[in-house]
Amino acid sequence: MTTDARAELLSEPTDFDRAYWDGLAEGKLRVMRCGACNHWQAVPETFCFACGSDSMEWKDVSGSGTVHTFITVHQKYHPAFYDLVPYNVSVIELDEGPRLTANIVNIEPNDIKIGMKVKAKPAPVGDRVALFFEKE
Repeated sequence: MTTDARAELLSEPTDFDRAYWDGLAEGKLRVMRCGACNHWQAVPETFCFACGSDSMEWKDVSGSGTVHTFITVHQKYHPAFYDLVPYNVSVIELDEGPRLTANIVNIEPNDIKIGMKVKAKPAPVGDRVALFFEKE
């Protein structure tokens, strides 16, 4: 789907977020959930943003969500993305609640609409896997 140049931009998995990257490699989306109050949060952290508990766990989610907002990038900001212009940067609100920023693939920029239903689509980026979404 994308070049090795884009793969070099992905962060390296750490012990803390390896479950996320392993999930993508398995075709699953994982986000953190608090064991104390069941709050879902997409930003990995050692504590819950809702209650402060440190009982955070990586859990599989449905991968279904809704476009909350998006932009279409028309400028060539980084050589790894030159061949994609124009492309979208979208904020997806997962059905479970948290929001993630990702690219919606296999769609023309003018066809993306706020409120549109999308589904997670982990896909290869060089020798790695990254998170993308596509229209449901």
